Amino acid sequence: MITVGQSFKQYMLTLSQCSFDTLKLSDELIQYIILEEFIIGSTSFFSKFTLDRLKNEGIIDDNIYNKSSLLQGMVMNLDNSNLENIESIRSAFEWKDVLILSEDIIKLINNKWTKDEIEYLYTV
Repeated sequence: MITVGQSFKQYMLTLSQCSFDTLKLSDELIQYIILEEFIIGSTSFFSKFTLDRLKNEGIIDDNIYNKSSLLQGMVMNLDNSNLENIESIRSAFEWKDVLILSEDIIKLINNKWTKDEIEYLYTV
């Protein structure tokens, strides 16, 4: 089993893959980052098991937990749907909501922890 710190690092990496900055990349990179890495990561690192571990260690709070769980549900609804394509990622409001929520969660974590504290949490 991976450590809590490794889970948190992968959780943060997964969140960072789904941002408005990602939309500035080429179609090929968006396809790889969002449709492969992000969707796979959100299945694992936004799971109840992982979120419970992070919450029990005090790394995330109830608000972050709930938003992360909501994000996972939103992503799972888009996975294997007719919106799972580059054009939809760039234009569909469902994907815009995912991007907004992902960035919102990152802001909440960055308000809770400093960069140095986040780096330390990766090691626990």
